[in-house]
Amino acid sequence: QFLKGVVEFDPQHPGYISATGRSTHTSEPGVFAAGDVSDAVYRQAITSAGSGAAAALDAERYLSENNLGNEAAELEAELLAEIMGDGPDEAITYNAYSDVGGRGAGVKESISTEL
Repeated sequence: QFLKGVVEFDPQHPGYISATGRSTHTSEPGVFAAGDVSDAVYRQAITSAGSGAAAALDAERYLSENNLGNEAAELEAELLAEIMGDGPDEAITYNAYSDVGGRGAGVKESISTEL
C-alpha cells in the first residue's frame, strides 16, 4: 500500500503491483517490482530471489541509460588519472626492496649470489 498513487496495481489481483510484460518495470520509471509484490501466482522464495535479480539488472540498466549512479566510477577514474598523470617520478620507479633494512635484492636474487 505504500506505493499507492505512485505505481499501477494489478486490477485482477488487489494489492499486487502491475509490472510491464514479463519485466520488472512498473508504470513509474525507475521503480521496479519483484517477488511477492508483483507475483500473485507463485509467491515463492526462490521465484522472488530470481525476480529480485531481474529487478536489480533492470535497475542497473535504467541507471546506465539515464547516466545516473556513476559517481563511484567517475571518482575512481579521476583518482587514477591524478595518480598516473600528476605524481612525482619516484612514484613510478618505486623500489619495494629499498626500505627492507639494507637488503637491496629480493630473496631469489640474494640466494643466487650466495651460491
